[in-house]
Amino acid sequence: MIDLYTFTTPNGRKPSIMLEELGLPYNVHKIDITKNDQFTPEYIAINPNSKIPAIIDQETGITVFESGAILMYLAEKTGKLLPSDQKSKYQVIEWLMFQMGSVGPMFGHFN
Repeated sequence: MIDLYTFTTPNGRKPSIMLEELGLPYNVHKIDITKNDQFTPEYIAINPNSKIPAIIDQETGITVFESGAILMYLAEKTGKLLPSDQKSKYQVIEWLMFQMGSVGPMFGHFN
């Protein structure tokens, strides 16, 4: 089971979409950034950057924050959506980084 700590922002939606695509069971924990929930001591213990999203994989005990890192973790955990051969794997990672650094921030400005 994955615990997903998120809010309804573009970055916050990415892990939800990935979890659905992979068919992984998860629980959603709403971190209302309009009420500064990301600054509570409980959430800072999960993500010291005080940003959403973050996950805790209850199966492994691994905590991951930052949407791109979460997507990579989930892909590697399941062996899906991230090729194993190095050339293809890094092509996927290039596009992920492009989205994270270029397209993604533009969508975030609309939120």
